[in-house]
Amino acid sequence: MVNLFKRGPASDRAAKRYPEALADLLTLGKPAEDATYDGWAARLKDHALDLIRMVLDDDLNARKEKDPAVWAPLHALRTLGVLGPAEAAEPLLACLAWDDEWGRTVLPEVYAGIGAPAVPLLQDYLADASRNEWARIYAADCLAAIAKAHADVKDEIVAFLTAFLDRSAADANQVEEAVTTFAIYNLAHLGARSAYDAIKRAYAENRVDPQVIGLDDVEVDLGMRPAPDYDAAPKPPDEPGVRLSLRCKACGRERSYLFPKVYCDLGTVRRKEESPKYNPIIIPQRVVCQKCGAVDQYEIGGMGQVALLADLLMKVEPELEKLRRPDQRVQYTEFTTRWGSMHPLAAIERYEREIARYPNDSSLHVGFGQVLRFLGRGDEAEAEQRKALELDPVNPEAWVNLAQMAAERGAVAEARELWQKVLALGLDSRLPVDQRELLTAAAREALDDLRHGRKIEVMGPPLVHGAAARAALAGAPRATRRQPARPPVAPPASPPPVAATMRSAPKVGRNEPCPCGSGKKYKHCHGRPGQQPR
Repeated sequence: MVNLFKRGPASDRAAKRYPEALADLLTLGKPAEDATYDGWAARLKDHALDLIRMVLDDDLNARKEKDPAVWAPLHALRTLGVLGPAEAAEPLLACLAWDDEWGRTVLPEVYAGIGAPAVPLLQDYLADASRNEWARIYAADCLAAIAKAHADVKDEIVAFLTAFLDRSAADANQVEEAVTTFAIYNLAHLGARSAYDAIKRAYAENRVDPQVIGLDDVEVDLGMRPAPDYDAAPKPPDEPGVRLSLRCKACGRERSYLFPKVYCDLGTVRRKEESPKYNPIIIPQRVVCQKCGAVDQYEIGGMGQVALLADLLMKVEPELEKLRRPDQRVQYTEFTTRWGSMHPLAAIERYEREIARYPNDSSLHVGFGQVLRFLGRGDEAEAEQRKALELDPVNPEAWVNLAQMAAERGAVAEARELWQKVLALGLDSRLPVDQRELLTAAAREALDDLRHGRKIEVMGPPLVHGAAARAALAGAPRATRRQPARPPVAPPASPPPVAATMRSAPKVGRNEPCPCGSGKKYKHCHGRPGQQPR
């Protein structure tokens, strides 16, 4: 037991502002975790107003941490928690807005000591939208603490918090959502089964941040379902794909999303100067906010960062790999274009600049369309392929890409017609023999897939990684990662200033796994015509 009555020199200038009985609080310093205040409460039971004044003393609260007097307000606050004077309920509301851990850990204990007189004050504070977000959350915590300590007011508090969930402003903004979420958290920990319908309604209407507490967690707390067996061997989730939490930059809400594929661009990781502009984590589809509908206005949320860290740990700890199936893992790759290693968003900017300079170069439109396609911007991607065909009606890659995109969106008749054009092009064009053979083989295989209703393979990344990315992940020197570019090949008209380049890679059999990491056979992914790096 810590001796809280040990007295040091009471020479602090603040001692003149308080009765001598409180002077020792100025010299106690930081309290031990097991410190108790029953003795102080008995000693200072007639000094409640002085204790309140000490709690709110601006001079003491502004002291440096090494000054023992900076802890005097905390000692006074915890003493008030034991005494529980009703007159402390209103002035101590100011402590809810303090930016330290006292609001989260100490104030609920203090208000539990005060009890019923504090309930209406805390209810009004919680309902006041002009108050600070976390101050309101702490007010809800204090109400829950009172409910646990005083059975005579528990029903009143539960009824208030339950009705609070359906207030008119419950879905107004991210702050109201956060306050609602913690009100639910407290109702769950109070075991308030009577609040379940209102809680379930809030989840159904998407007014809760499930990253804080999910409906399943609520049902466990309310005794409506068994608690998870945390001692059981962990297993991968049943769902396919990569789950990440994203925070919308437009409305501030954070939600969980499931994506078929998520990539990490190793080139961006290596090029540190790009990191502030381009996030190496790439989600190859449009992301629409579940709350406000904003498109691609997101950042990785807190739980998303945790998920990415866990995924990275699986790369270095083989034992952790059993926690995720391969399709639930981030794919580490290095994206390349005709201009070398490049983030897809940087590639978009580069293509836009080059097309502005050379608008009649069909190959630029084809390459631009492929990057757009990979990023889930299908309408724009198709428009670029069609623009390429306006400029060069026999461009084989553009026809192949349009056929693949039609199949991917389920337009079977259109896909069949486009593949027929690819087949005709392969049979009748003046392309080199090997290209004609590749085109005709791909077209016949695709037409056979469509005829038999086989699953249409979704395109993998249009920019490949191969051995180069694996070497980068392993920390190999740059010289061992980057292969010499091919000699420049000038397009037939309006050549861009930078020649097309391609990383060399070992030849891949058509029935072997594609080196892009998609999990598909090479012939169904980058082995198809039009899937080479651009």
